Amino acid sequence: MDEAERKRTIVAILREGDPDRYLATLFAPASARDDLFALYALNVELARIGERVSEPVLGAIKLQWWRDALVRAGAGEVTASPVADAIGGLLQHHPDLAEPMGRMIDAREFDVAVRIMPDMAALDDYLDATAGSLFAAAVTVGGSDAARLQPLCLAAGRAYALTGLMRSLPIHASRGRCDLPADLLRRHGTSPEQILAGEASPGLAASLAELRAKAGRDLSNAEAQLKTLTRRMRKIFLPLALVRPYLAALAKIADDPFRLAATINPLYRLWRLATW
Repeated sequence: MDEAERKRTIVAILREGDPDRYLATLFAPASARDDLFALYALNVELARIGERVSEPVLGAIKLQWWRDALVRAGAGEVTASPVADAIGGLLQHHPDLAEPMGRMIDAREFDVAVRIMPDMAALDDYLDATAGSLFAAAVTVGGSDAARLQPLCLAAGRAYALTGLMRSLPIHASRGRCDLPADLLRRHGTSPEQILAGEASPGLAASLAELRAKAGRDLSNAEAQLKTLTRRMRKIFLPLALVRPYLAALAKIADDPFRLAATINPLYRLWRLATW
């Protein structure tokens, strides 16, 4: 596979698997765009493991394959994956990316083995290790210091990923996965078992309202920190432009989240990304 074909394949993976980040990347600085496409495509590939495997051992094998593939690609070896090969090039220029990528892979063990979020602390750890680490990696390829911007990356990751998990509630529940913290659900009079059964309830509505408020606070925290960045670096956080519209859409379907989808108008989505 030549370089042009590899890039087309990576873009296609991202466009299909994560259209919001794909569109946001079109507005990113041109010099960072291909690197961001590769990072976000890796995230898609990791997220798909939990969606496509039925046995924890198979998921563990696939996660280990990615660990090994990124090591080989980082050493200059060609792998069976265009995404891994592209990430290998990034690792050669940014060896410090190995740490956030390792966290991203390790966090996906929840998707394939645990599948029931035990409590709020575990949820925050998951959000930090997945979307928080992805924002940190994006900051690095964008040319800034991820360590200095760690509070921003964590707040942005929690806001963005928590909103995404709530949007994915019906899909994940149908696959035997509950991303909502069990302690939160029980405090509001429901349970992970009811979520997996697709049962809407006042307790679920109250739990989702609390999580929407949490995502909103994290977003406000991130937005306050973004004001200190250059315009170029703010573009790295452009996916955050869609969080408020999605939170509003989630609030509208709170009473029946298993039957209705939290979506926003495609033209409005583009407008938000272009003007945020």
